[in-house]
Amino acid sequence: MNIQAIGVCRYSLLVEGGFKAGPRDLRERAAILYDERRMAERLAWFTHVTLPSLLGQTDRRFRFAVLVSDAMPDRWLERLTEVVPEGGPVELQLCPVGKHHQIANAALRDRLDPDAEVVAQFRVDDDDAVALDYVAQVRSDFESFLAGLLQRWGRVSADYTGGVVVQADGRAAPVLRQIHEVTWNCGQTLYTRPKEAGTLFRYGHHRMHVHMPTVTFPDRVMFVRGRHGSNDSAFRIPTADASDARPDLLRRRFGIDLDRLQQALAAIEPA
Repeated sequence: MNIQAIGVCRYSLLVEGGFKAGPRDLRERAAILYDERRMAERLAWFTHVTLPSLLGQTDRRFRFAVLVSDAMPDRWLERLTEVVPEGGPVELQLCPVGKHHQIANAALRDRLDPDAEVVAQFRVDDDDAVALDYVAQVRSDFESFLAGLLQRWGRVSADYTGGVVVQADGRAAPVLRQIHEVTWNCGQTLYTRPKEAGTLFRYGHHRMHVHMPTVTFPDRVMFVRGRHGSNDSAFRIPTADASDARPDLLRRRFGIDLDRLQQALAAIEPA
């Protein structure tokens, strides 16, 4: 079966909607988004957490759009361009200011393979990561468990509940907690027919199970979520079913070198 995997990341994307915190006025929001310290921090997370996990995928048959606002200051756009290799599955896309869901869903539709039978849509933030076998697992789990549900319902989602929270801010040693948590967007995949490609942002990630059958897979560590001072939404580190994680887990499952992340964060000038 031809299952196309398409992912998207909103990298400090200046849009109407899509944020849980901060001002609605776009000029005020831009001032927060493009603060020098914040931009340095986000680049460190993206470079040392998100990007290694995508470029190291065991199955490279996927496309991934990094959505960047054309309002981003040139020097930060240039630095981002330097770290994303040309010609690979990860692509930068410059976007005008507009409505969040329209821009994000259009990026998914624009990458549709006309020969695809099923489209697997996923999203991560610019401080998250997916396991190195994420794309491969997305395909195999669909064929093994989800194909019948798609045929009946027209859409189905997978929710990988095992992950690691990485708390790192400034010069303090990172804290790693291995957790199980449902409905986190960095562990979800939406499967649709091609005609519904570009619908991922129609559904709130915390309400995906209301709109379609959702199968949870708790047996693998499949995502990393970053926790630090510039998170859009504050979240607690879960304590139930949580345990300390070792740095070698990040390297083995996600291609993440924790020392490089810590060094990059420590090099940022204090506010």
